[in-house]
Amino acid sequence: MSNYVIWTKKIVKGACTLADFTGYAQDWRLLDGQSLKDSFPSSARFDMDPEYPDKLALTDSLYNTDRQIVASPKLRGLLEGLDIPHMEYLPVNVFNHKGRPVEPSYVIAHPIDPIDCIDVAASGADFSLIDTDSIDSVQRLVIDESCIDPARLLFRPKAYYKVILAHRSLADKVDAAGITGVRWIELSDWPG
Repeated sequence: MSNYVIWTKKIVKGACTLADFTGYAQDWRLLDGQSLKDSFPSSARFDMDPEYPDKLALTDSLYNTDRQIVASPKLRGLLEGLDIPHMEYLPVNVFNHKGRPVEPSYVIAHPIDPIDCIDVAASGADFSLIDTDSIDSVQRLVIDESCIDPARLLFRPKAYYKVILAHRSLADKVDAAGITGVRWIELSDWPG
């Protein structure tokens, strides 16, 4: 069993779903793990998805399809308190169905500097024809843990940006703190 799990969304009854991220044309830089602390625009935003007008509840990690950790102050405080290296917290506007900003304010918990840890052969990785440095899919997700600095409790693997990996010790702390909107998937259960 791996020491790492995949950070993903948990469907919570009545919780809001966010529509696509807007206000930042270079959003690919988030998935690429580039540092944005000095250039992230104040116009960056998520709106609650109009297809789900009755879903209004706020979780600590808001459901979105942009593969971002949209973190509440509680979740941010937990992550910052652990002093996880290579992390940025980018303020992002979240608007409700009436077009009003939600309170409390959220941030994108942004792991930067992806780690080159994917075992390409064991994963059965299929690389993109357009961006030959990026993995489109894997048959299974296998990582080489010897490539990972133990202090990196939360990160994206280099070349495969569909997932964010968390050390089990971090997952345990998130669960113990009662953080909502997060669930964990074993690497062996990842659908690719």
